[in-house]
Amino acid sequence: MARTADELFQHFKEVQYTDKWVEIDDVRYYVVEADLLLNEDQLWDYALQRAALEAAGATAVPEEMQGLVGIRNAQNRVVRWRAGKVLTYAIFKDSFLPTQYPQVVTAMQQATGDWEAVCGVDFEHLAHLDAGGPGVSSEAPLFWVRGVNTGGQVIAAAFFPNDPPSERRVIIDPIFFSPNLSFSPEGVLRHELGHVLGFRHEHIRSGAPPDCPGENLSYTFELTPYDPTSVMHYLCGQKGNLALTITAVDRAGAIAVYGPPNSAFDFHE
Repeated sequence: MARTADELFQHFKEVQYTDKWVEIDDVRYYVVEADLLLNEDQLWDYALQRAALEAAGATAVPEEMQGLVGIRNAQNRVVRWRAGKVLTYAIFKDSFLPTQYPQVVTAMQQATGDWEAVCGVDFEHLAHLDAGGPGVSSEAPLFWVRGVNTGGQVIAAAFFPNDPPSERRVIIDPIFFSPNLSFSPEGVLRHELGHVLGFRHEHIRSGAPPDCPGENLSYTFELTPYDPTSVMHYLCGQKGNLALTITAVDRAGAIAVYGPPNSAFDFHE
């Protein structure tokens, strides 16, 4: 029997995500889908979408939905950043230990450069803002990278292009800097920046092993065939890759949304 949005919302708050939340700037965010943070309003929207799927009898992932997964809005338009927009970011230096900050700078440079090399996006680090932090300068980046102690609930978490400006942040837990971390640090950020560009998790499709976690499929669509080594795939069902590299299939999906990398063109004013 399909559950109502209210029933799902209460279930999420009181059962499924009751112990999976972090507080950022006095706001509680629920850890959903392992590396996404939703406030209560967003969790309600999530419950509405899940209720609609259950009412429609969508209890399993449709077979035709496989591959790098993009997002559409309610008007069926692909969610992405506008052409030519520079995706600026700053790193909240004081939210990291002195030894951690340069590691984040380097990992972000690698991860952003890797996405720039495969599709038509452009990131820029506004390093002169790093020492101030959010809300200090009148100049603001598109998003902040900041350290947040989640108690190890996430390694890192990000946002989607259609999230409100106040939610545009990439957070990094102290576990990111652990010498025992299985994933490469730059790979973790490549994965999170995939969300920033508008890509969902790869392992939610029916082509993935059945023991991979499922997710809300509202407003998603396929971009490529299923890729078990995608940068957006978790380690599950003996699939995924610890390096979290951007594969050839990922590249094809990213180009389908953002076009070829800027380096492929001879631009003129």
